[in-house]
Amino acid sequence: MSQATFGVDSLALPSTPLAIETHRLINEALETSVCHHSVRGFLFGRAHAAEQSLRPGADYDEELMYLICALHDIGLSERAVGTQRFEIDGADFAAEFLEAQGIDDERVDIIWDAIAAHTTGLSDSPVYRRRRPAAIWIAVTGIGLDVGGGPDDLPPGFADLVHASYPRLGGTRALTDIIERQAVADPRKAPPGSLPGEILRLRHPELVPYTWDTVLDTSGWQD
Repeated sequence: MSQATFGVDSLALPSTPLAIETHRLINEALETSVCHHSVRGFLFGRAHAAEQSLRPGADYDEELMYLICALHDIGLSERAVGTQRFEIDGADFAAEFLEAQGIDDERVDIIWDAIAAHTTGLSDSPVYRRRRPAAIWIAVTGIGLDVGGGPDDLPPGFADLVHASYPRLGGTRALTDIIERQAVADPRKAPPGSLPGEILRLRHPELVPYTWDTVLDTSGWQD
């Protein structure tokens, strides 16, 4: 994407009925800061793909990529919260939402996999990228740019354009606070080795953590 293409079109979201219904869902269910993060992840991912000469509709499924980005943090909403870490709760909720919209093909499995694993680093693997749809790793790349990247990782001026429509409103720190609240309320949502588990360990050293030793100590094998 070159600077000459900047404008309203560069912020356009997919306009299929499913994408529109998904956008309605995240606007209703997610805190605004998280909703904006989800949309920015899509826009940043699409811009990054364009710089790699990847074309929506030819090299990747743009609607699929949008659905992954839009729904990847739905587990942080009250509507989707359960007893699993937010990524799994979100993947389960997303699958059920898509099935309710009449989607019963492989896209449900792809979206579940992408959401459940989006904090694991799996999509950095070259083998993973070769064997999975490009929409997954493009989506996770865009999400990652919004978390740990910066303006210099995008075409000049593009981040400012996106933030004018989708301001950060606390950005990743606001997102982290929600993960923390969920984990404090239910430590089952912060298993060892997970992102929520690490956040809970660092922010609440006073709490007795759920660790690997906890798993071993409660095992019926008494190893």
